[in-house]
Amino acid sequence: MALFSLLKILIFLFNSIIFFGGLGLLGIGLCLKINGSSFVDHLGATVSPFTQLVVVKYLCIIIGSILLFLGILGCWGAIRENKSLLLLFFIIILIIFMVKMASAIIILVFSSIASVLFTHIDSWAVGTLQESYDKEKEITRMWNATMRELHCCGFHNYTDFSGSRYHNQTGGLYPKFCCKYDSPCQEYGIDHSKEGCLEKLKNSLKDNGKFIGGVGLGILVFEMAAMVVSMILFFKIDDISYD
Repeated sequence: MALFSLLKILIFLFNSIIFFGGLGLLGIGLCLKINGSSFVDHLGATVSPFTQLVVVKYLCIIIGSILLFLGILGCWGAIRENKSLLLLFFIIILIIFMVKMASAIIILVFSSIASVLFTHIDSWAVGTLQESYDKEKEITRMWNATMRELHCCGFHNYTDFSGSRYHNQTGGLYPKFCCKYDSPCQEYGIDHSKEGCLEKLKNSLKDNGKFIGGVGLGILVFEMAAMVVSMILFFKIDDISYD
């Protein structure tokens, strides 16, 4: 009986960790969704490697929501001493365990090769700033949203606009996102403290990728423990009922 009580306490503990871990992933996913870069969203639709970046935030939301449900389900099954709920908990968490393991590995691997992938879009990004900015509405909207959200200027820096179509047609002006004040400016008004969007994205993706991957791998350990304890508890319920 003491062992049975201990198992119930353990499954409460593990499911509480899973619950709050899911809450954390859900929060991260929602933050990435709200503050996500339009530049990354655009690349996700046009450049296949960057599709992973768009998928990451949705994975966080989906997996976080499922973990919240699992945490509640596991605790409820233990309280009710319901074998069906415990078995359902085990099956679902086993499936999620496999999916999260693959996702965490992808995120960690991707964060390490992000620099390589960025080099392949260098010419495309600078080309859009030189030829399409302020000409094509979708490209202009994408870059404006990206520079506003990331507080950056150009792909590498403000010089990406030098000699561009926008620069020439406005008499040597740079977009307001590159300037010290909230209005287009000449080169003397450039805010040199602003980094290029490439550097901002690289730092953001590395930090977020490693953090999300680390949280995911950490939760995997507790999920394994919860699966083991739930199965022991599943069989112990029969023993208690026979007693």
